[in-house]
Amino acid sequence: MEKGRNGQNHRKSARSQAAFTLNYSIEKPFELRISLGLPDETGALMQDLSDLGAAIITSYDIPPGTLLRIKFNLMNLRLFGEKRLRRMELIAEVMSNSVMPDESHRIGIRFDKISEEDKAAIRDFVERDKK
Repeated sequence: MEKGRNGQNHRKSARSQAAFTLNYSIEKPFELRISLGLPDETGALMQDLSDLGAAIITSYDIPPGTLLRIKFNLMNLRLFGEKRLRRMELIAEVMSNSVMPDESHRIGIRFDKISEEDKAAIRDFVERDKK
């Protein structure tokens, strides 16, 4: 978890490092998708995850306030059977955008539309990862 200037955790929810590939598309504003020349779905790498949001790495400069439709498979290797893999599809708002040394962008997103079941699956993934 990130810490603020005074060393205190400023996150509302625990995060776990993740290395999931995901697909996203711009939900709003649609004009941004056109101006960036994005296809219907674009691939990216998830860097960390919590039940409230995530950080993703993309090659596109997506400004804060943009709404994204995110799709990914949450794989929890500590579970078995049908609970091991869960398909997630949700809406998230871009909260931050930082340019990385390789010119890619680290995008901080907050989940806006996510089911309680998906939130619970992510919390379980994060909690089990901390053990």
